[in-house]
Amino acid sequence: MASKMKTVVVGCGGMAREWVKHAVELDTIELVGLVDLNRDAAVAMADWFELSHDLVFDSLKAAVEATGADAVFDVTVPVAHDKVTIEALELGCHVLGEKPMSDTLDKARAMVAAAKASGKTYAVTQTRRPLVGFKSLEKFVAADGIGDLAELHSDFYIGAHFGGFRDAMAHPLVLDMAIHTFDNARQVSGADPVSVYCHAWNPKHSWYDGHACATAIFEMTDGVVYTYRGSWCNEGCDTTWEADWRIVGAKGTITWDGADAMKCEVVTPGQTEGFIREKTQVDIPLIEMADEGHGYLIRQFAEHVLSDGAVSVECPYEDNIKSLAMVLAAVESADAGRKVEVVW
Repeated sequence: MASKMKTVVVGCGGMAREWVKHAVELDTIELVGLVDLNRDAAVAMADWFELSHDLVFDSLKAAVEATGADAVFDVTVPVAHDKVTIEALELGCHVLGEKPMSDTLDKARAMVAAAKASGKTYAVTQTRRPLVGFKSLEKFVAADGIGDLAELHSDFYIGAHFGGFRDAMAHPLVLDMAIHTFDNARQVSGADPVSVYCHAWNPKHSWYDGHACATAIFEMTDGVVYTYRGSWCNEGCDTTWEADWRIVGAKGTITWDGADAMKCEVVTPGQTEGFIREKTQVDIPLIEMADEGHGYLIRQFAEHVLSDGAVSVECPYEDNIKSLAMVLAAVESADAGRKVEVVW
């Protein structure tokens, strides 16, 4: 078994800096290539980390063939993910890609087909999945901590003044941010999306061109209902980036502010009468994690490749496409003004 995963990073914009940082620091990864359509961007990335310009290549194919790379990190823009991922898989590389999986379902399905045909691993970095709070909630709910799950609700309100491309998007909140929250709803509930009704709008005070606000109701499997409320032009009383949550089960409820305030109350056992039943507060055990976010996912992916799959990956393509489908179905519903099925 190889001791290090030879890795090429494709896409050397600002986001790639986080990826390259971990690729350089982890002793399970050997960074062997940097690729960008703009060669100067790849050179600048090499300079930032004081790496040799010998790592800079003009194309993915050239980088893989010259280095014998085992894996490709796709940190390109969403519209290019299908091209980069499919080419990398066909070159015999495993792929870890930045979210979202793609900008359309047709492209995502082509990526799924390519991954299946290649026999290689393809996974996506949903960086909020491997956070202590969400991992702890996932385990507690799955262990029947509040009984059969009935509903989840999340609120996301942050006045984000990005400037740039997001300001011109038709659905900046849903397309660029909501995939995190939708994916966490799937993670915690263990349920898959069935249908969605979404209403999106842009308030008069908004600095976005497109719809910066949205409310969505998802029907999920097992009779679970998930609702989302969000705004990217909200000023004041912001939520965390992880959103504010209420998770309701048959015997209790969890609330979490996405930071430190996590609370769970369950019906005190043995009660048979009473208009409002007595509740008992229950502690949710927090999972101990050495790392979170990109660091966790990149380390895990390298361990997966080096162990020939003995270590599982957090967000394999066959699961992550469901979160992308939620986003695109929400946009379809908002544009059509009606409930739509979520398909992938």
